[in-house]
Amino acid sequence: MKKHTGSTITILLGFVAVGSLVFLNTAVTGNIVAAQEGKLNENDFKIKDFGFKDGKPWLTVEGKAGASKPENASQIYAYAFVTDKGVFAVTSHGTEDSTEVANDTQWHTHGVTLDSKNCVTKLNDDGTAEVNGEIKVANITATKVDTVMTALLGINNADASVCVEKVFDSKNSTQ
Repeated sequence: MKKHTGSTITILLGFVAVGSLVFLNTAVTGNIVAAQEGKLNENDFKIKDFGFKDGKPWLTVEGKAGASKPENASQIYAYAFVTDKGVFAVTSHGTEDSTEVANDTQWHTHGVTLDSKNCVTKLNDDGTAEVNGEIKVANITATKVDTVMTALLGINNADASVCVEKVFDSKNSTQ
């Protein structure tokens, strides 16, 4: 009986190549699906630029603005603007507290006051979020933005406090 070792090796290498492509494709597809499902991509919070134009503070990010959304009800994602008229945060979270949108996982704006521990002490519905390639806050009286930051806030189940847990990125007008 004649052995075809060259053909066997070629077929084996073919299976390895196809298997590798399937594995790579699955990994890439998994990353795309994760991004589409709103899971955290820190590039969506890495600030590229910011400013004030047409009466609105704005910022752009390295990733896709607004693409990441919280995975559980105790998380809040925020794009925050420190302006001459206070702090405004464009947020997405699982608890209902805004009249701006029907579902608070949709990006919406709050006027925010924080204490020295970076916990929210006051919240209002001032401003309107615009999320379309960049993050903007409309319908406010601010005339300049000094600092922007992106952050993860957490809701403490024991006392319902809301505090900054992680600042993804921040920039100020002197940088």
